[in-house]
Amino acid sequence: MNDEICQTDFGKFKIHVDKDNIKVGGKTFCVNLALHEKETSLFWLKTDEGGCELNGKDIHGKNTVNMTDLAFSLLRKHYPERNTTVKLLDDSGFIWKDNAGKSYKTNFLKGYLLLHGKTWYEDKFNAVMCNSTMYKTYRKKADNNFDDPMKKPAVFNFMNNEVKEKLDPLYLESKTWREFINRLMKKYEKTKYELIHDWYRSAIYIIFDGIEINQDWKIDISNRQNIAYVSPQKGGRTIKDGALFSKYKRLDTFYWSP
Repeated sequence: MNDEICQTDFGKFKIHVDKDNIKVGGKTFCVNLALHEKETSLFWLKTDEGGCELNGKDIHGKNTVNMTDLAFSLLRKHYPERNTTVKLLDDSGFIWKDNAGKSYKTNFLKGYLLLHGKTWYEDKFNAVMCNSTMYKTYRKKADNNFDDPMKKPAVFNFMNNEVKEKLDPLYLESKTWREFINRLMKKYEKTKYELIHDWYRSAIYIIFDGIEINQDWKIDISNRQNIAYVSPQKGGRTIKDGALFSKYKRLDTFYWSP
């Protein structure tokens, strides 16, 4: 299949489907599902460099989720036998620059987990660890330890003097990790990932009693939202795609013609 153009209610995208891959993006493909012989994997999901939408729209937040669900919808359409599980290696993160212009990445597997009690893929796609036993242990600690005063040391090393100056007062005023994180989020919402960069791994180690947060995850795509779209055709006509996904929850179709 050659590259095609489709219009959704959140943007205009280029899509590509073949026997090995499903790709969605703009000037560059920002989502790639790899169709292996025995499994399907979310090979990459990358939006920080831009170019994910053909009209130059910045794709982030909810639209990142929608763009990924568009790839899942294409998978269900073209390969209905794969309408089960998509696996992924969670290397997600937030990239930011310091005052000198140097780039850093705060890993979402642990950084987002620290701030929200879930990883980014858990929060947005209901992902679970591939190892169910490990996941149960992890979730038990996530659901309890943030609110347990015994899991929060009296003092904590923020590993950066400027960060320590800002966060020590909030930390000392809080009884639990959850209370401290809520105070941090409220006061430093715009710079939260920069502020936690030096110490979030250490905090997660303490909160989760030293267990490793496994990178191997999976998403059940059978109940993911269907993304309806239209495709431009010669003569100004459009093809509306959505009827093939009637058993899935649908979004309202955005009607468009070139």
